[in-house]
Amino acid sequence: MPILAAGWPILKAPFIKEFAMVFPQTTHALLKPLLSIMVSLAILGLWSTRAEAEEIVRMAIGDWPPYTSESNAQARLVEKIVGEAFRLEGVKVVNEYFPWKRSYVYVQTGQYDATYPWNRTPEREADFIYNQIPLIKDEGVFFHLKTTPFDWRDWNDLKRYRLGVTLGYKQETEYKEKGLQTEVSPTAEINFKRLLAGRIDAYQTSKVVGYGIIRELFSPEEQKRFTHHPKAVETNVYYVMFSRKTPNGEQMAAKLDRGLKKLKDSGAYVRIVAEYLGSGAD
Repeated sequence: MPILAAGWPILKAPFIKEFAMVFPQTTHALLKPLLSIMVSLAILGLWSTRAEAEEIVRMAIGDWPPYTSESNAQARLVEKIVGEAFRLEGVKVVNEYFPWKRSYVYVQTGQYDATYPWNRTPEREADFIYNQIPLIKDEGVFFHLKTTPFDWRDWNDLKRYRLGVTLGYKQETEYKEKGLQTEVSPTAEINFKRLLAGRIDAYQTSKVVGYGIIRELFSPEEQKRFTHHPKAVETNVYYVMFSRKTPNGEQMAAKLDRGLKKLKDSGAYVRIVAEYLGSGAD
């Protein structure tokens, strides 16, 4: 019979059949591990093909509960929305957490693919690609202590107050342009702590996020000391910002929008919002 260079016979089908009839136990002993190896190789091949085909989008984000949170899995509403929308398009999301200003710069310079949640401004649109379908909407309001006689109708009314600002947020520029007194802090959490300590008079942020931070940071008695002004500063509409310095920003934004449409059309979006906030949202 033909012999391979290594000295083994070529295992053609007639030979295997004949060998099995003469030495059935030996054949079984030889073929069992061989079949196991073949199955393992097949599984590894399928896994490898799937891994190669899976797209990954790397996100630089920060802590902003209940929308994003590195430490609290129950405060990741927008992370869930983004992850599920991309999953429907075959894309895996990898989130990494940094201070917001650093997240912004990392994406602006192309070190990461995208960041969220951010609202639109002309300055940001020059540096980033936005997706089109909003992640979520809510109101921006001023938080203050109940003991602070805080009231306002227009921007001039705010000039007598010390306003907290988070580093890298759009209010940092807006307040300066309007001639308002500002105190800059690196995070929203620090602004709320300064508010409680009386070092600032008011702090503007999302109403949903603000009360989420208050519940997370303070005792029940301390929580009772906070309130918000009923006049909304703005209606916030949040999106994902994709880097213009990476090659697939436009394509990823389009995939996210397709996934978000599927998520909303199926009713899954409302269920996710209800899971985290207890009610639906637009």
